[in-house]
Amino acid sequence: METTERMKLGEILIQQKILTPVLVKRIINISNTTHRRFGQTLEDMGLITGEELAQALALQFGYKIVADIHRLLIPMETLGLVTVEEAFDNRVFPLQVKEGKLALAMADPTNEDVIASLSSRLNLKGVPFISTTKEIMKAIAKHYLGITLEQMQNSVLVVDTDSKERVMVASSLAREGYHVLEAVDPEDGARQALLHMPSLVITARDMPFSDGFAFFTTLQGVPETRRIPVILMSQRPSEEEEATAFKRGFFDYIPMPARDITLVSRAGRALAAGRSYIPHRQNRTMGVL
Repeated sequence: METTERMKLGEILIQQKILTPVLVKRIINISNTTHRRFGQTLEDMGLITGEELAQALALQFGYKIVADIHRLLIPMETLGLVTVEEAFDNRVFPLQVKEGKLALAMADPTNEDVIASLSSRLNLKGVPFISTTKEIMKAIAKHYLGITLEQMQNSVLVVDTDSKERVMVASSLAREGYHVLEAVDPEDGARQALLHMPSLVITARDMPFSDGFAFFTTLQGVPETRRIPVILMSQRPSEEEEATAFKRGFFDYIPMPARDITLVSRAGRALAAGRSYIPHRQNRTMGVL
């Protein structure tokens, strides 16, 4: 039946038999409670893939899907229209400028604020195209940072504002042949985790303006990084904190300072578990059904 009304995302997913009506109602309630978009909630809970969400959004809005955008040849003047910070924070990527229009790859085409902001600042009409977060991150890494986001074996991200401790941990792992990335704070860590998709994250417990628990929650809230094992390092270890860390879903807990052999062996165990490790917090999905 023809209608001028746009189908809701939940209705499309029910029609495609990806979700049931009962589950859609429950996810809507969760989305309203947590103040997240419906599609984001679905992805965060692992109930839908990025590709499935992109296809449903394309059907909902009538926008085209773009893939392999990291392989496209994008002129520097086009890339310069959107800063790397804007691209990363809003999951957008500039594709082409033509006839007063700016084609934008977007993971969330309902983000009208970023479209309006770019259109006003650049005096160009923003035209959304749909892509997955993964595709957009690969394009940002390739075109803005000059790196390829192929997940490296035995790659470890160390997040710590204490440069002495961070370098010590990184050096211990590097001597054992691990590819080590360093982040100076949780915000930097979140960016690097999403861009580089490391095999393991090791984070300090205490950091200015945030801590290892909050950083872990950030990683858990993003589908692309939630399955990465995370080890918590603590300068003020206690049995209560260790129990809390495991309850929250950390893979391991290391009292600091630690010997090299401890760091290396614990990292090796986490890397061996790899993406088969499911953090405790993932069980929350079962409580919804």
